[in-house]
Order: sequence, then C-alpha cells, then structure tokens
Amino acid sequence: MGGPRTAAELYARAVSAGNAGRHAAARRDLIAATSRDPDPDTAALVAGTLAYLDSERGSPDAGIAAIDAALAGESIREQTRAVLTSQRGLLELRRGRAEAAIRDLSHAIERLDAEPLSLGRAYLNRGLVRLDRAEIEAAEHDFARAAEAFGRAGEPVEEAKAHGNQGYAAMLRGDLALAIRTMDAAGSVLGGLSPVMRAIGDTDRAEALLAAGMSTEATRLLRGTVQIYGARRLRQTQAEAEVALARALLLDAPAEAAAVARRAARRFRTRGNASWATRADALVVTGRLLAGDRGAAVHRLGAATAEQLDAIHRGDDAALLRLELALAALARGRYAEASAIRDAVRPDATASLAVQVRAEDLDAELARARGDLAAVIASAAHGIATLTTWQSSLGSLELRGGAAVHGRHLAVLGVRAALDRGSPDEVLAWSERVRALSGNLVPLRPPADDRVAAALTELRELRIRDAPTPESGAREARLRDAVRRIHWADVAHADGPGHAVTLDELGAALVADDASFVAHLWTGDRFAALVLAPGGSPRGRIVELGGAEQVVGLLAGLLADLDVSAATLPAPLRESADASLAARLAALDRILLAPLADELRHAERMVLTPAGALAGIPWTMLPTLAGRPLVAAESARRWLDERLARSVIQRVGFASGPGVERARQEITDAAEAWDPPARQARHDATAGEVTRIAESVELLHIAAHGRHSAEHPLFSGFELADGPWFGYDIDQLASVPRVVIMSACELGRSASRWGMEALGMARAWLHAGARSVLAAPAAVGDERAAELLPAVHRELARGAGVADALSAATRTTGLTTPLLVRGAGW
Repeated sequence: MGGPRTAAELYARAVSAGNAGRHAAARRDLIAATSRDPDPDTAALVAGTLAYLDSERGSPDAGIAAIDAALAGESIREQTRAVLTSQRGLLELRRGRAEAAIRDLSHAIERLDAEPLSLGRAYLNRGLVRLDRAEIEAAEHDFARAAEAFGRAGEPVEEAKAHGNQGYAAMLRGDLALAIRTMDAAGSVLGGLSPVMRAIGDTDRAEALLAAGMSTEATRLLRGTVQIYGARRLRQTQAEAEVALARALLLDAPAEAAAVARRAARRFRTRGNASWATRADALVVTGRLLAGDRGAAVHRLGAATAEQLDAIHRGDDAALLRLELALAALARGRYAEASAIRDAVRPDATASLAVQVRAEDLDAELARARGDLAAVIASAAHGIATLTTWQSSLGSLELRGGAAVHGRHLAVLGVRAALDRGSPDEVLAWSERVRALSGNLVPLRPPADDRVAAALTELRELRIRDAPTPESGAREARLRDAVRRIHWADVAHADGPGHAVTLDELGAALVADDASFVAHLWTGDRFAALVLAPGGSPRGRIVELGGAEQVVGLLAGLLADLDVSAATLPAPLRESADASLAARLAALDRILLAPLADELRHAERMVLTPAGALAGIPWTMLPTLAGRPLVAAESARRWLDERLARSVIQRVGFASGPGVERARQEITDAAEAWDPPARQARHDATAGEVTRIAESVELLHIAAHGRHSAEHPLFSGFELADGPWFGYDIDQLASVPRVVIMSACELGRSASRWGMEALGMARAWLHAGARSVLAAPAAVGDERAAELLPAVHRELARGAGVADALSAATRTTGLTTPLLVRGAGW
C-alpha cells in the first residue's frame, strides 16, 4: 500500500538505503527490483549496485565481473554506462588498484555533468583514491567538486559525506581543528542514519584524535567501529578500522597492535586488496619492533614492506617504517645500519608531522650513540620546535596536552643531554621547552559558545536528579562528549610561548623579588634540579637528586596519607596519621630539596617549576619550605611575564556551595577582611550566580564540595545549589578574575589519577587568563580551611601578594595545609 511498485522505484529506495549505510535493506529492494520487469537501464543499474553491496561482504572480483557484464549490454544509455563505469572505479578502489580506479572514475566524470548526483559520487570516490595515494591537494579538489555537485542535486546527506572527507584531508595535512570541526558538522547529518554511518564518522574522528596523541580515546572509538562493521560482514571497512586501531595501540600495546594489523592484512588479502594489505603489514612490523622483536626476519620483512609502500605511493608510511627499522637496529648496536637507513630517508617540509618528528628521534639517538651531546640537543630541540609550532594551532587545552605525547621521547633525550653537558643555560632552556610542549602558551580569551553553555546547563540538571537512570546516564555521556568535541574543534586562542628565558633575566627578577628558583626535571630514571638564587652562583647550579624509584614509591602513598590527615579522627588515630604523613614528607624533602639548601637559604621566597611527575606534591608542607612564600609557576617565562602584570584587587566575590560544614562561616569571615562596597557573597550559590560574580571581580573565592572526574579533569567541578560548576564553565566567562581561591574537599578522587582535580581546575583558570590560583592537590579539612583562609584574606586586603598572604596566614594560625599558589605569587 503506497510502497514502491516499479523496479525504478525500488532501485531509488535501495540507493537511499545504501547511502545511509543500511545495506541489508538496500539489498532486499534490489533483489525485489529484478523481479519487477526492469527496463535495460534500470536492470543494469540494479546489477551494478548489487555488485557493490555483494563485494563489500566478499571479493570485489565477482562484483567487477558483474559490472562488466552489465556494460556489455547494447541497449543501455551512455549515462548508464558512465554510472556503471564509476561503480567499477569504486570497486577497483576497494581492491586497492588505484590506477584502474582513477581511470574509470575520470572517464565517468567526463560524461556525468548532466547528472549531478552521479557526478558527485564519482568525484567523491576519486578523491578517496587520491587520499590513498597521499595526493592531498588533488583529493581536496575532488571533494569540493563533489560537495558542489551534491548541492546542485539537492542531496544533503551526500554533501555531508563530501564535507566529512574534506575534514579527513584537512587532518592529513595537519589542520586538526578544522578537521574535527568539519567531521563533526558532517556527523551531525550522517550519524543518525544508521550504525554504519555513525561508525564511519567515529573512525575518522578517532584518527584525528590519534593525531593529537589521544590514543586512549581513539582506541575506545575504534574498538566499537570494528565490532559494528564486523557484525554486518563489511570486511573492507572492518579491516580498514582494524588498521586504524592497530595504529592507536602502537604506543601502549604494540604486541596487540601487531596482532590486530595481522588480522586486517588477512582480510585484505582475502579480498585481493594488496595495497591495503601492505599498509597493514607495515603496522605488523612496527608493532613487533616496538614490542622488542629484534630478529633478522622482522627486519627483512620490514625492508620489503617499505619497498612495497613506495610502489603504491605511500611515501610517508614507507619513511616511518624505515625510521622504526633504523631505531631498532640502533637498539641492537648496529650504528652503521641505522645511519645508512637514515641517509636514505630525507623528509622535506611536505612530509607528515609524524615523519618529521620521528626522524629527529632517530637523529638524536644516533648522536647519543656516538657521544655527541650537542647534536642530541640540536635534533631534539628541532623536533620539539616542529611539534610545538603545529601544537600552537590547537585551541583545546585537552588536545594540546594530548599532542605532547608525540614529543615525549625527544623531551627525555634533550633533558638528559642537557644535564649530562652540565650547562645551567641549556638545562633552563630544556626545562622551559618541555613546559611549552605541555601546552604552556600565553592565553587569550576564547569566545563563549552557546552550545557549550546549553550542554553544561543540562548536565547540571541531570546531576542533581535524585535517581539517575540508564537513559540519563547515556544522555550525560553524550553531553560530555559534545562539549569536548566543540572544544577540540576550537582554533588557537593563544600566542606562542614567548621569547626564551635567560639566566640573566631570571636572576635579575629573583634579586628584585628576594626569591630563589628551582626547576625539577625528570628523565624517567633520574631526578635533577636547576637552582638559581641571590647569593648563589649567578649562573645557577645543577644538582643531581637521584632517588627516582624512592620518590615514585613515596608519591604512591601520599594521597592516602593526606586524606587521612585531613579527616576528623580520634586523637590516637590522628597522631598516627600525622606521623605517617610527616615521615613521608620528610623523605621527599630529603631527596628533592635538602640538596639545594645552600642556595635556598639566601632568599625568603621561592619560585618552583616542578616536573610533571611531581605535580601532586603539597610543596608548602615540606619541611624546607614550611611557612615560606612559594609559587608553583607554569614556567619561568610565564612567571616573568605575570610578575610585571600585578593588579590591585578592588572587588572581591565569594560563593559557597551546599553541604560543606563551615563553608558559610569561612566565606563570611573571609569577606569581613574587605570593605563592604568591594565585596559580594552568595551562600548556597547557583551556577549562574557564580558566573555573574566571577565576571565582576578581581578575586573569586569558592568554598564547595569538589567533584572529581578522573578521566576528564575539566569535568571536575564544584557542587553548587543547582549542580556542578565545571572546568569547562570557565571558558564561558566574559572576563576572568585575576586571583582565584578554590576551597574544596575532594570526594571520590581516583588514586590512579590523583592530583588532577585541583590541578586540572587550576590549569583551566590559568589558561583562561587568571594570574594566581590558590588551590590544593589534596583534601583540606573544613575546620582548617575555615580558619586559615580568612587569615589569607586579611593579608590580601593589606596589599600582600597571594603567596605572601598564604605564608603569613600559615605562620599566624600555625596551620599547615596542602594549599599552594600556582601562577604568579606576589
């Protein structure tokens, strides 16, 4: 009743279903069309489309034979022949025969101008062939022509496919923000059509995330897409997703990566797709090498595979594989072999970022093998400069942090070489370089986004419901994902890291501020520090600290001791807890600070740039630093810039959340330090009230329960009357306070990611433009915070800097807490 009655109508419905990824429904309609007495053209088109669908589940050879049979018909129109030729080009693409695919698709394009829908598909598929051959500019041209043709045809779904592939091409040429933005726009049209279409979008997005170093996110998405394709027996796309999954697994699970790539290679060979099988083979070899296979057999296989990659125009893949072979040869002590391979791989500026950075990895390792530390430093510095130049195009704090993984090996090599050379100038330069790599750029205010604001508001509403349901949990996950994707697609809102810091510039500022400077560095197997202080060596001193294993062990139990110490306990238990914590802090102090005592005694204040491995230490509680004004700076460069941007606090704002014992008293007492016209306060505040206060003051103080997100620190937040106020809310502010005080107990923290809630929120404030953030990397007891923080405000109201105020308040109250100032301290 009312359904398709003719073969042509069934064919049209089948094409729509196939384009939406509903292949089973499409196949049913095509088979039905064959029994409805189709005319010769419709019969040929049905045969061609059936050939494509069947080839996706089996071998393309039979599909090509079926299309050739349809083309042999004498009574079909030339337009029909062009469509069939285009379909044959697609099948040639699916079996990895690029030259034949381009020939067929180009032939079709010349004859399909009168049929924009078919023309768009031909352009789209030719663009895919060119992507496979790494001809990015030509592919982008084809995708643009495809989008234009689909627009003329009034086909928004097909147009979205073309735009999605434009996003993929943008990713391959390094424009990650544009890639994610374009892919997401396409996904909003395609994702709801079918699980297959959603999987296609997830696969592309996963590859973009992998390019940004977010391998965990990429792996999660790709495991899902492999299952979706496999359940529908779409073997080509399943194997392509397995190739992407293998690439995502290389860093953390290389043996599994090799196994996944091996399965993909078998699927491709079953389909006769030698081109894709070779690409999978390359990942098999890389996975085996990274898993420690140093046998001659894997090296022979790798060399042969690299030659095959060259033959199919996969030059970057071939270069990457040869670089891995060279690094593996060097690890076996075969310097000459590794050097010869490097001589044969000469990437230019058009090479992918991965190739350029990996080549510098190899150059640095070769230099280290021959004892040339200056060359190690030069290669590592050049590689990191290449990476940070690309990284600076990203507006997302999360993506910048993820992208740093690409430079991890170079950073270790550079820091180690600088330490071995013993030059304080070089050690300072490397300390700063590593911090710039982690995304330490000068912030500018990004525009607020109404979509983010709406999603965060809905998340708050979901969080305060009495009885969460599976449906609300799923909705919450989708909203979090939407917020993150919007930020991933953001372009850079920051300048570069600024000009390099010199010891002379830093030393002059330290003398003026009566401060010492300590930069801790970690290479994975050793800790060291650069210390510079008035009264010490004007060039600074490098101190080997050792104790790496002991420090890691001490850090492993630190959070538990801090949490117990912050809790309300009977006297005997408190004494035991305090003694355990004191012993742990004293041990850390002996390793990390006691060897620097000669310099540290020359100045009252201290500027600290800790290594990432030490980020969760409550530095103000270590015996050497007890009671001293201390700031943990993002970098020496950022501290120097911010110390010149001091501002007078004229307006202060306070907000407390529900359910925190003594929070109301804490902010009431703290507010008393300020003149009434300058202050505003809200008890049991809502998110909207916190936003309005934050936008209108120079100093913001929040006292509320903290909600920790171990997986995504920027979804950590403060519990307010109408739900949590997230780290992502910070970027929605029209203006940012210069000083932020966060007084939050940190319930539900994950031990595996400890230190990330307060630090994640603090980093978000600093990234958004705050000058100083007072927060704790561990729980602070309500009673201690309620007594200490009002004392801090009394000092601030007298004009003290934040670190000076905390130091004075600590001395006057006699209270020691893990509260720490980050950013600029005075």
